[in-house]
Amino acid sequence: MKTRPAGGRSWADASDGLRARLEPAGLTQVLGSARWNGTGAGDWHDDHGNLPPAGTVPEGLQYAFAWDVKAAPDGTHDGRTPRWYPQGITTTFDGYGGPHPALGRSIVAVSWYGKNGYGERGARVSFLDVTADSPNPVYQHVLLVEPHQARADSRPTYRPVEMHAGGMAWVGNFLYIANRPGQSTTFRRGGMSVFDITKMVKVTGGEAFRDRFGYRNGKYYAYGYHYVLPLHHIYENAGGSDFQHSQLSLDRTQAGGHSIVSSEYTTATSGRAARWNLANSGYIADGDPDEGWSLRTARVQGAVSVTSGAYYSANSRRAHPNDPPLPGQLWMQTPRGSAPQKHRRLAVGPEDLSYDPAHGGSVWALGEHPLQRRVYRVGLGE
Repeated sequence: MKTRPAGGRSWADASDGLRARLEPAGLTQVLGSARWNGTGAGDWHDDHGNLPPAGTVPEGLQYAFAWDVKAAPDGTHDGRTPRWYPQGITTTFDGYGGPHPALGRSIVAVSWYGKNGYGERGARVSFLDVTADSPNPVYQHVLLVEPHQARADSRPTYRPVEMHAGGMAWVGNFLYIANRPGQSTTFRRGGMSVFDITKMVKVTGGEAFRDRFGYRNGKYYAYGYHYVLPLHHIYENAGGSDFQHSQLSLDRTQAGGHSIVSSEYTTATSGRAARWNLANSGYIADGDPDEGWSLRTARVQGAVSVTSGAYYSANSRRAHPNDPPLPGQLWMQTPRGSAPQKHRRLAVGPEDLSYDPAHGGSVWALGEHPLQRRVYRVGLGE
């Protein structure tokens, strides 16, 4: 289960070269120019056509919103597009232990992967301002890219990062994003890709340019997006490791310091989780995991470690693959590795989780299915 340290697999210099050529963009600018607004959760279903007339409201619900109904850069609605699927979630509590220290705002970040003809466009991250549980949070999409030098004239440029982006953890200025083996064009062994938020840059965006990418006629484009976030470094499975990095979360509750938790998606109960301690710099301290345990739950889509226990979001098994998706389930495992217990009903299509100690102890979650996509927070009730 060893994860190889980043070593020479770093794009820090290429990111700096790109930032020197383009306009730097911080979160203040990104959110200040936010193009979309979330909407009310409603009845948790956006279309009453061929599906049941209402969605499923999670138990212990504290806060929720739906995605914007206006057109996104691909010309479709974020809440219903089949071209982008939301997967990972993390917050400024993960990153800084509270609101963003410079902005004073509470921010949620959500990762998406391209699908149905959009796989070649890679993955993106949405930054959302959820300060004071805003009923209509503003947000901005940022495309993830791999910076590199053009061969002909050494001009810095970039290419999409094709990956599933199944989980995400905010660590200081870094965003850790999960990669299952074989799902990334950057590396095939599986592991974690790390993006440096301070390296974001502004490019030429807008609907008129949503089919343009890279350098062209003195300008840089990114499929209509206004901002790109370059890859900084990666951690990949060492030879012989078969660990599936399906989800990621940050644990701030252990006495030994902060750590990254990665977990596996399997249709059986044989999935595993592992913990890697972090150095103060935000890098993984060592390639060897510092703890590992069995999930003992099938179809896990998100996992968070809290003190001596853990919580998992999982899909429910459908009787037939063509049946409508069922409400998800939040499982509790105390201590880690023991038999899990059902704890809360979740919305349809649950994905990644992020722990937040506020509001009596809660987890952030999200749904992936078109027409039933929501971002929400539920209390743990303990």
